[in-house]
Formats: sequence, structure tokens, C-alpha cells
Amino acid sequence: MPMQNLKDRKPLLIKILAVILLTVLCYNLPGEILFWWLCTEQDREIPPNTEVIVSACKDPVATGVPGGDVVFVSEGRSGRMYLLDLRTGEKRKVPNDLLLVDKGIFLSSELVWLEGSSTRPGSQGYRPHYILDLNDGRRYELLDLNWLPFKDGNFDSKYYAYFQSADHVYIHHSRNMLIALSSDLDQQPGRNVILSQYSLESGASKEKGELLEQLMHDMRVGYEIADLSTTRYADIPSPTGRYVIRNDGIYLAGTNTAIVTREYTGGRFMEGYFKSWYYDESGAVVQEFPDYLIKILLGGARYIRISRPILKLHLPVP
Repeated sequence: MPMQNLKDRKPLLIKILAVILLTVLCYNLPGEILFWWLCTEQDREIPPNTEVIVSACKDPVATGVPGGDVVFVSEGRSGRMYLLDLRTGEKRKVPNDLLLVDKGIFLSSELVWLEGSSTRPGSQGYRPHYILDLNDGRRYELLDLNWLPFKDGNFDSKYYAYFQSADHVYIHHSRNMLIALSSDLDQQPGRNVILSQYSLESGASKEKGELLEQLMHDMRVGYEIADLSTTRYADIPSPTGRYVIRNDGIYLAGTNTAIVTREYTGGRFMEGYFKSWYYDESGAVVQEFPDYLIKILLGGARYIRISRPILKLHLPVP
């Protein structure tokens, strides 16, 4: 075989040998050893311009928290849940609330919206919407404006006063919800409200969150984007508003100038990859979805979860 042909085929031969080795390991390694071998590889084979902040060997799941100060981490291996402080690396305890993991949506590093049911109050299975205060673990029930009496078949505009007097307003696009809160949750409970876009005239015909945004603009009420899970309905601004996350990368706000593209991340920038901003806008918290490996056993097949590490994606230095 000519020497040049051998050199050209060398990368292919290495890949073939790697597949053969992986197959042998999958058949013969015990599940626990295989997990540790795979997770260690995930920590080592990270995309360009990233660093590990939570190891894949903890089987972690990252949930974004607006503001960039912390990220919520749930570890599958240990069962631990905590807020990871992105400034100090400290792991802050969170209240032991049964709804936090399945129904919790972070509005800030201190407040979590515990999503309620969409059924009418008093119906079977009804569960109110709550705000969970992470400082003391207390729940505060939200007044659901969707079930208040309409006027002439439409949402009564007198309820707009709730948003005009609110101290904090949040829009969650994919849930199509608007939340208005008082700074004193326990002192003024009647001012803490939630409204679905579907309750507004033509709300069902608009893009998710679009009518809620327009309503706040018309009333000149400022709001914060609470939904960090998708860029399908809105750009996600950085803490100072300098950058925005879109579905294909990171851009300078108000421009089409991309500073992070799929090429920069090795082709990995996709829906759900972004989890949270970093407080100082030096990067973003990202995590790929897990994969599953089939391990063939005598009694049948077993799926082994290939966990992904939680990473910091460094933004290019200006």
C-alpha cells in the first residue's frame, strides 16, 4: 500500500477501532463502570471555547435563572438540588418544595413561579398558581385574572390597574403568561396576579407572548423576560442588554451582528442548548441534551444515559 494512501486512511482506521473498542466495552463492562467511563469522556471531549462547571459524572440538569447570578442544578446521581452561584461557585440550598422541580419556573434568583393547573377554580384537580420565595420557602398564591368576570364578553380593562401598579412584571412566552407582583408579597397579596394571553381579545391568533408584550408597551409598563427555555418567540437579552440570544447564536442587541455562531460552538448551538447568561456577560451557561447508549445483555437491552456536563461558553473577547 502506498505510504500516502495509508496516511489518508489513518483517521478512518482510528475511528473504526474506536467504534470496535466502544462496542466491546458496552458488551462487557458493568453498567456503573461504563457510566463513569462515558461521563469522564464527556467532561474531556467538550466543545470549543467552553469549560466544565458541573461534571457529567454528577448526571446534572441545568435550569436557567434570569439575571445570570445563579443557575439551578439538579444532580441525578446524588439527588441534590441547589443554586450554583456563578460568581463564587457556592452551592445554595433551595426549599424542599415538591413542586419546585416539575412545576417551578424561575423568575429571579429569589422567586419561582410554581405553575398551576389550567382548569377553573373549584374543579377536580385544580391547583392554584403560586410564587415560591426561595429565601424562606413560603408560597404565595397568585390571583388568577383569567377567571374573573368579563365585560361584554372580553377581558375587563379595569384589571389593567394590577399591572400599572406592580413592582415587577414578567412575561413567559412559551407559557403565554403575564405575572405581576408587589415587592411585599405577604403584605399585599391581592396585587400578585397572573394572566394568560388567551384571555385577551384575539390572544389565540397571535404569536405566544406577542399580545402581552404589546399590552405592556401600550401601558408603558416595563417587564422582564422569564422564559429562558426558548428563543422561538423572543430574543433573550443579557443582564445589561448588550447582547441577545437568538435561535442561531448570540448577537449584539439591536443589530444583525453575530458574535457567537454555530461554527464557534462546534455546531452545537441549537434550541435548548442555552441555559442562562453569566452575570458579567463573559459567557453563557450551556448544556447539551443527554444521549442514550444501548447495552445488550442476556436478558435484553438496557439503556444507559450518557450525561452531559454543564459548561460555560466563553464569549469572544471584544
